[in-house]
Amino acid sequence: MFNRYSLVLALVAGVVVSSQASPYADAVVSYNPGVGYSQGFTLPSAALGEPSRVNPFGDATDPFDPPYGKDQIVSIGEGGSLTVRFQTPILNHPHNLFGYDFLIFGNSGFIITNDFDLSTYKWIGTPATDGSLFAANEGSTRVSVSRDGIVFYELRAAIAPIVDRLFPTDAAGDVHVPVAPQVGQDDLAGATLEGLRAAYAGSAGGAAYDISWAVDALGRAVQLPEINFVRVEVLTGKSEVDAFSAVIRNVPGPARGKGR
Repeated sequence: MFNRYSLVLALVAGVVVSSQASPYADAVVSYNPGVGYSQGFTLPSAALGEPSRVNPFGDATDPFDPPYGKDQIVSIGEGGSLTVRFQTPILNHPHNLFGYDFLIFGNSGFIITNDFDLSTYKWIGTPATDGSLFAANEGSTRVSVSRDGIVFYELRAAIAPIVDRLFPTDAAGDVHVPVAPQVGQDDLAGATLEGLRAAYAGSAGGAAYDISWAVDALGRAVQLPEINFVRVEVLTGKSEVDAFSAVIRNVPGPARGKGR
């Protein structure tokens, strides 16, 4: 019988580490699957390295076809958490695109609303969505960051997006580029894959976060020039995590959206 605490990895016991430093999470510090996680999806190292560009059958991931392999995503149920480390610090860079500093990729996908032809096993017409999602966490999550792995600061809950909701992964995009903040779920109703990619504008999707959203226990803003640790906690519902990625494409001139 699976003991949900058997997978809690702590610093005292060491960390699960990937082979080399990169703009992705390279070590698992701790993992608690919580309650209601997806059975069999409890390999925390699945969240290390770059977002999955293909599904288990070798097809390229896209917003209709997200990663779903047991070695691609790790599941976190209610009350659970995942903490990862970046060997290369994530900078709170004033010129990062839209002011975002890192991305978290999940397992959600857009629902195709076309009719399906059971005789040909093909969609009727060009597949499109009404903007609704499958496998998304409709509950709540908390994302916290740290420089030293000891003191963590929550990113303001009123601003920080839910982990494993918007935006589904698209392998054709850049995993270091966030979707523009003005793009919302309602804007994607009726979109085909071509339309989704136009809305993503070169991004590979993922939920985007700004280190400047960090606050202390009293809700006061905390200035962090860089971080090395990110923690995801699932408060309600269930989230799957595929990867963490630093935003590394900068834009010239004044920061856009910093400190929202």
